[in-house]
Amino acid sequence: MSEDNTFTVDISAWVEHARSDPQRYRERQATEVLLVAVGQSESYGDRLYLKGGILMGIVYQSPRQTVDIDFTAEFQPSDDIEDKLRKALDPELMRASTRLGYPDLVLRVQRIEREPRPNHFTDAEFPALRMTIAYATRGTNAHRRLEAGLCPTVLKIDISFREPVHAIQFVRFDAGMPAGMRAYSLEDIIAEKLRALLQQGVRNRPRRQDIYDIDYLVRELSPSPAEKRQILSALLTKARARYIEPGPESLADPDIRRRAGAEWHTLALEIGDLPDFADAFDRVETFYRGLPW
Repeated sequence: MSEDNTFTVDISAWVEHARSDPQRYRERQATEVLLVAVGQSESYGDRLYLKGGILMGIVYQSPRQTVDIDFTAEFQPSDDIEDKLRKALDPELMRASTRLGYPDLVLRVQRIEREPRPNHFTDAEFPALRMTIAYATRGTNAHRRLEAGLCPTVLKIDISFREPVHAIQFVRFDAGMPAGMRAYSLEDIIAEKLRALLQQGVRNRPRRQDIYDIDYLVRELSPSPAEKRQILSALLTKARARYIEPGPESLADPDIRRRAGAEWHTLALEIGDLPDFADAFDRVETFYRGLPW
């Protein structure tokens, strides 16, 4: 695994873009606090890698704005991981709120659940944690519920373990300050989404968002031949870890196309002007076939 580059983004502009919607605006402020808190954590700042829809939205300006926040952990899960995360993140959340100019915004780890079942967690092949980070305005009823562990306003966090990672980048949140965090490279984003598409049948989970995301990234960024080589290398590693052996024709499987398109129309609720599924899938399949097999 390598850390290839630094990418600077204006996360404050991403937050301000939601100002007209107070609920969404506060949610984005809380997200900014969480990302800065993770990035500046001595325990986890260099061991949790941002990926998924939030990375797509903040770094690549994707119109698809998911509210869930996904990380891959570089470290192994342990029996006391919940306590370690709480002790590391809660004080960092407080410091990040103050640092970012949100002294009335309170965040705290609320719930952490293991997947799969707790007694098989550390031995599972690909375990994960489902977390909620509660956030509320200081002195409000929601704040009192936060103190009781019952806050209704939360950020949903997924932390995956034992996921192969090919390359990462450092995302700096503002050119004038050192705050930032490690995140998947473009190659890893595309490779993981291709792997998820190929794995739909095994997991019985449609992946309509991955077709949209890959199509968006390929059209917006036009990966170079060198990047395509890295995407293929990352894809092979990620797929083989899941006992999948991809080939240049794998994405042409009609079942993969059917599953990916099953809930395509629901994306319109997130992005509004939705591309035609057949056109988007064809572009992704053409890109996939064009990797240097």
